[in-house]
Amino acid sequence: MDIRAILKERGVADADAEAMMGNPAYKSILEGFVADAEEGKTAFLKAQEIETNLKKWKQEVVDPHYLKKDQEYAQAQAKLAERTEYLKSLKAQGYEVPDAWIADGEPVKKPDTPPVVIPPGTYVAPSELDAQGRAYMALMSMSERARDLLGHGLDVESEYDDFGRNRRPGEKLRDYIDRKYDLSTKQKEKDTAKAAAERKTIEDAAIERWKTENPQSASPELATPAATKYDKIKSLPEEQRNSWQTEAGREAQTLARQKKYESLLVH
Repeated sequence: MDIRAILKERGVADADAEAMMGNPAYKSILEGFVADAEEGKTAFLKAQEIETNLKKWKQEVVDPHYLKKDQEYAQAQAKLAERTEYLKSLKAQGYEVPDAWIADGEPVKKPDTPPVVIPPGTYVAPSELDAQGRAYMALMSMSERARDLLGHGLDVESEYDDFGRNRRPGEKLRDYIDRKYDLSTKQKEKDTAKAAAERKTIEDAAIERWKTENPQSASPELATPAATKYDKIKSLPEEQRNSWQTEAGREAQTLARQKKYESLLVH
């Protein structure tokens, strides 16, 4: 049972719960309370299960046994009465019938046979025999799951005996093992950690690929400037250096610019 879940269910804030669990003194006390509660609840449910089994044993074994014996006794009495009346009719017709055969005597006693009593808890229905085999296979499967989540397997024989003593009414073997070792919580934590690791792997790969495709971004201060057509200074020819000082030069420069940008002019 997860102590943090219990505290949260009782209204304890997550921060307070973490503080309590982080304190060894509080943690040991809380774990003791939870263990005592589990043992008490298991004992109570076990008593209820024993009561249910006794009622079931009485209804399925004891009552049918005595009902069958009562029916056999009634049938024997009916047959005896029928034969006695027949013998009396024969004697009335003149046949020799000993009086002892038709004398009214004590009724036939019930056969004094001890009833078949099956001790409580030892009655096993045929369906339960198959369930035991399935339980063994389930234990082997749960042992492997425990090895994956806890780092060790399970003692199959010991766990099966413990399941018989401490299981709750209607509780399946898998549910019992899960409750005992809190495997669902550990499985959830493992799945969460795995998902986080897979997500980080994908993110790291994406970052490395982006760095490879964009090397200048690794250190913006040391990035190589992109080359442009203005990164070099070219000297003009001698005849063009001071051409702007003459009317002919200015006209030539104007014609040169118009030719250069004629595709952009609007006519």
